[in-house]
Amino acid sequence: MQPSAKSNDGIWLYDDTLYAETLTAYPSRGHDSYEFYPHKISETDDPNGALRPGGALDLTSAEAIGLLGQYVAVGVIYGFLPALAYPVYTQYLNFSGYQVASYTTLVSISWSLKIFFGVLTDCFPLFGLKRKPYMIIGWLLCIAALCGLAFRPFPDPYLPRALAANLTDDVIPRVRGGDFSDLSEAQVAMLHMSAKSEALYYILLSSIASFGYVLADVAADAMVVQYAQREPIATRGKLQSAIYGTRYAASLLPSLITGFCLNGHEFGGSFDWALSINVLYGIMLLPCAFAILCVIFLVQEDREFRPMLRYYVSTLWRLLTLRVTWQICAFRFLSNFCYNFYATAAAIIPMQWAHVEPLVSAGFDVLNTLLMSACIFAVGRWGVNMNWRRAIAIATIAEVVIDGSVMLCTTWDVVRNQFFFMGVTTPDTIPGAVRFVISAFCAVEIADVGNEGAVHSLITSIVNLSDPVATMVYKYVDSFFDTEADDLATDTNHVRWQVTYTFLIAYGMQLASLAFLPLLPHQKAAVQWLKKRGGTHASAAVIIVVCYVAALVFSVTTNIMSLYSATSCLRIAGGDGKPVRDAMNRTICG
Repeated sequence: MQPSAKSNDGIWLYDDTLYAETLTAYPSRGHDSYEFYPHKISETDDPNGALRPGGALDLTSAEAIGLLGQYVAVGVIYGFLPALAYPVYTQYLNFSGYQVASYTTLVSISWSLKIFFGVLTDCFPLFGLKRKPYMIIGWLLCIAALCGLAFRPFPDPYLPRALAANLTDDVIPRVRGGDFSDLSEAQVAMLHMSAKSEALYYILLSSIASFGYVLADVAADAMVVQYAQREPIATRGKLQSAIYGTRYAASLLPSLITGFCLNGHEFGGSFDWALSINVLYGIMLLPCAFAILCVIFLVQEDREFRPMLRYYVSTLWRLLTLRVTWQICAFRFLSNFCYNFYATAAAIIPMQWAHVEPLVSAGFDVLNTLLMSACIFAVGRWGVNMNWRRAIAIATIAEVVIDGSVMLCTTWDVVRNQFFFMGVTTPDTIPGAVRFVISAFCAVEIADVGNEGAVHSLITSIVNLSDPVATMVYKYVDSFFDTEADDLATDTNHVRWQVTYTFLIAYGMQLASLAFLPLLPHQKAAVQWLKKRGGTHASAAVIIVVCYVAALVFSVTTNIMSLYSATSCLRIAGGDGKPVRDAMNRTICG
């Protein structure tokens, strides 16, 4: 008699006592297709509970080192582009909070397109290879964009070094907020008012660079799924933890570089010198070249026939209709939409109220990255079989309590110290690490032979897409509050309450993310059981596809609108909805 599933108001529940009977009643998928799979020297033969034969990958082998090399390069670029948001775009160019959020979103939006890259690598092999050619193409695209960034002179700073060095800490925030009452006419003339309007070229090329390295990352992720499915179920996840822990550890390098080399007065720091931004873009060419060499000489891949597109689409569609797929996708999007809901003022508070210098910010960014990397390695060492629901719940509640305490203490001037502000919020990275690893674990359990790239990209990009949508929504909500840089510069009780309201809304949404935990199976065996016994729902697959495309188009469009003066003031683009006029009193927005 087949074990029956229990339901509770439409939410799938799992009975641990049924796992063993259910899983043994069905053969492991994928083995027939790999009956004559060629074993390599780096493979060990222990496929107990593995999803495909071949044995676990030896992390000291050449192919493993080559794969790790991809994630070292991905980690460096992944850490570099967002790391410029505070010293370059917030301080150097004097972007407002919603514009900084838009830059961060645009250099990250390519992660939401991973499923298209995944389908590309699955269906269209080049020279008989599915993954290696796309790794090389991705890195070449990233190199081309970085060359364009490195060889075109960067705009002059909004607040020149000579002027910033002669202003006190309490005057600089007011100047950045548009209050020039403390400056002479000569000093006002030194300001580069058009700095932010000249940055569009660099934002767009940064987005192109992100497209390149994400394409390489997707191809590498597909190979990781293939290797991870060869691990026994008791240890499955160790390879992924090692891979992604390495990626985050590599992102330490750009944090150190930006912290020490972009700490001049024009970047909000205290040094009398700073490295040229163009030079930094040039330095980032090195890890891209390193990744290409690893692909050519170390990464191994067997040649395959080009799959029939019709068959591929039909099998992928069948996978989308499975309850396990749409239920996990629904959890990943809804839960992370709530969790990523934050406050626009959070991008301005470090500069206006906490007076965080780039060097201090970079130092704590290093600690954050170390903690996240350590957390991912720890999951691989001790938490491969942890309860996913409980881990997410505990981490999320702890993050809200810690972050809320710091933000409210800073807002109400209880403690306004850069070390307190940055130090106490360091553990905020733990929930993100836990959620990230769990999404990767789920992808391995769901993917079938031949669609590894698309499935892994779908499960993870659902999360990536929820971030820009959440950013767009909280920018719209916060546009009704007085939380811009010029507002925070006044530091009145009214402004403090306005900022407090936005944070209370954000924390309420983050706690609401826990309401979707019943949608998430609590371990690998539960995912396999739901895949085999959950049934199919074609309408749910249609909803996934439609919502995915609609959310992607909407989020990209609204974030691009925030970069143009003619549309940046609109609430949907994150502005305050008020008309904006130029120096000649002409309406340029609204």
